[in-house]
Amino acid sequence: MIKLAVSACLLGHNVRYDGKNKRIDLSLLFPSDEFTLTAICPEVNMGMGIPRKPIQMINHNNQLQLVQVENPKIHFENQMKNWFDQNIEFFKNFSGFILKSKSPSCGNQTTPHFQTDGESNIGDGYFVYLLKKINPQIAIIDEVDLMKSNLSEKFKNSFREKFPDK
Repeated sequence: MIKLAVSACLLGHNVRYDGKNKRIDLSLLFPSDEFTLTAICPEVNMGMGIPRKPIQMINHNNQLQLVQVENPKIHFENQMKNWFDQNIEFFKNFSGFILKSKSPSCGNQTTPHFQTDGESNIGDGYFVYLLKKINPQIAIIDEVDLMKSNLSEKFKNSFREKFPDK
């Protein structure tokens, strides 16, 4: 069985900052006889409540920070890093990750990184940043790219090559 971690909000769990979800149907793309999908939500798993005040990524002097939008003096990067470090072995159990685009935690090259000068650029969410630090080649796709048939097939085929008997 090929194990994939999926942003819980994409599986219909009401874990987003506003208490809602962003459910998509993954059952046709990832049949249960071949794939096991496990819900994760870094923000909830690290101890943030539901609902919660929104957070965002800030790039301050080339240091990534995960802060509350309303009060940027409230930081969450240490809390995320501690939770991540305690669960590294758990994350290594997954062949890949299907994550929420533009999320300050789960975005994969889609998350706004705000600069202290008011400008912004695009990069990884904090959880993805940490994942890539332990495995730069980790297979990650977001729900937007998943809907592009060529990218979803490429993502799935990368596992089928590793696990040809599945």
